[in-house]
Amino acid sequence: MGTQIQILHSKEIDPEKWDHCINNSSNSLIYAGYNYLTNQCINWSGLIINNYHTVLPLPWKKKWGIRYIYAPAFIQQLGFFGNLVDLPITQIMDRIKEFAKFGDLFLNYQNKELLSNLDFVEKTNYILGLDNSYPKIHSNYAQDLLKNLQKSEKHNLQYLQTVSIENTIEQFQINYQNRFPQFNTKTFQNLKNTCKELAENNQCFTRSVCYETTDQVISTALLLRDNKRLYLLLNSTSLTGRSLSANHFLIDSIIREYCEEALIFDFEGSERKGIKDFYQSFQPINQPYFHVRFNNLPFLINLIRALWIK
Repeated sequence: MGTQIQILHSKEIDPEKWDHCINNSSNSLIYAGYNYLTNQCINWSGLIINNYHTVLPLPWKKKWGIRYIYAPAFIQQLGFFGNLVDLPITQIMDRIKEFAKFGDLFLNYQNKELLSNLDFVEKTNYILGLDNSYPKIHSNYAQDLLKNLQKSEKHNLQYLQTVSIENTIEQFQINYQNRFPQFNTKTFQNLKNTCKELAENNQCFTRSVCYETTDQVISTALLLRDNKRLYLLLNSTSLTGRSLSANHFLIDSIIREYCEEALIFDFEGSERKGIKDFYQSFQPINQPYFHVRFNNLPFLINLIRALWIK
């Protein structure tokens, strides 16, 4: 019997079978859960192999009647989950190209061996194992980070667990909205709804830093959690916070809180030099993911595509 490949709209997918495949995968990621995808994607379908033995989420949009695969907000990587052995990648890619005329697939960190016949770009993602004592983790910090932590200690910064999800997201909007013009009000409202749902299962929480002399929140983090990872989904720091090294203090405090747990701290990137340098100061390892782009559009449509894909 050959490989059975289906592409089903999310409304046709069996959520229990989908989540069972994701949750039992060695490379499971919170972004690939049925509800997370449904909340964060404008539309999505799932490529399903052999009755949910392997699945691949396909977020998509349409313009002028043409379907294309896109990268939804707050979903870093997806790709193949479940059984990753002997997958017929050429056949799978042919089905995807029938389904969508072009698009961008961001495949997860365990999918590299599947890409031998495809062009791809390797993307940076830093992770830090938390299954060590805090002194052990701290001893590996870069000198620049240690200096910034010493600086932060002089200002009596307070580590908070009480700032709401809504306020944390709003702080991010205030500090960084101009960096992400593609994120509109609906994008952030969807995120709030997603995070509130996850929080009911203890899978979303916030941590913040307050400047003691003013009770002003100067650095915030919104994190997701599953049984393998803490995901640094949003992290923002005000100008005052930057001057006091508040974000160094915040991330270090999160690491101190969760050290000795069998978890990975997932920094979620980054390719931006300043952010990359900051993450590297914690001495994480790079666990890359992979960007595959395909394009089967007619020549003339390709000429004007950049004008209407938003």
